[in-house]
Amino acid sequence: MRWPVLVLLVGLAFQSAAQQLSQYTQYVFNQFSVNPAVAGSKDCIDVRLGFRQQWVGFEGAPTTGWASLHAAIKPKSKGTLANKHGVGVFMEADNAGNWGYTRMLLSYAYHIQMSRDYFMSLGMFGGVQQVKFDVGNVFAIDYNDPALDNRASVVVFPEITPGIFLYNKVAWGGLSIHQLLGNPIEGIGQDSRLARHIMLSGGYRYRIGREMSFTPSLLMKFAGGAPLALDLNGMVEWKRTIALGMGYRNGDALAFLMKVAFLKYFQLGYSYDVTTSKLRVASSNTHEIILGITPCGREDLKRKMINCPAFE
Repeated sequence: MRWPVLVLLVGLAFQSAAQQLSQYTQYVFNQFSVNPAVAGSKDCIDVRLGFRQQWVGFEGAPTTGWASLHAAIKPKSKGTLANKHGVGVFMEADNAGNWGYTRMLLSYAYHIQMSRDYFMSLGMFGGVQQVKFDVGNVFAIDYNDPALDNRASVVVFPEITPGIFLYNKVAWGGLSIHQLLGNPIEGIGQDSRLARHIMLSGGYRYRIGREMSFTPSLLMKFAGGAPLALDLNGMVEWKRTIALGMGYRNGDALAFLMKVAFLKYFQLGYSYDVTTSKLRVASSNTHEIILGITPCGREDLKRKMINCPAFE
């Protein structure tokens, strides 16, 4: 009975008003995937490599792999605070049953100093997306359905995602609109197109003594015709080295998160989602792992322009 359910979900994904993009539990540790204005937020190169296996044991369940890189282009000013540019690239591949897509996006962001400790960043993703739908192994009630006429793989471009980000040393807030143009997907399904996704994110770091902190955060996602997706996370961090936390996604899962820094330039994040929806009958968990590489030493962190928890 799994394939009919999956086909139904895939069919819904092709409608113009539906949730299409992959989701991440560790969105704070993967903030660049949420908002292009994060590009260049560090004073050194930032690399993230990640993999997500959703609903383990459920046949045809979503799997996502991604890689990102961004860096700052600093002005020649000798001052410690100044406007700067950011550039980057984000690549992602997502597959769920016979449906899948691959995205390659380039980013640019401009960081504006609002005051001594406050910055605003304006950014944009621009790129292409390859969408594919293979009906070869689909179980369908009506094989004459015109939406299943053939196997298809099409390239959709341009894909545009603007974003704005406000941040300081302890807090951040951002807005981005993914797939802004709502391009049609010609050749797959009927009247299929990329749905616009509005994402709101924010968080705040509370100090607990000199060595510990607590960072609550949220991510809200809106897509026409789909229910509001709300992620709430909270992480307790010790000496910027080890962090543990929990999260909740409405109608979907309860998550447990961990992050550890090692070998000076590396961070490893892991999350385990316990499914709370009806899908728990077929699958009870989701795994997500992220490797962060930031060649900024501890001395560099003390001198960086803004040490915001969203960028760690």
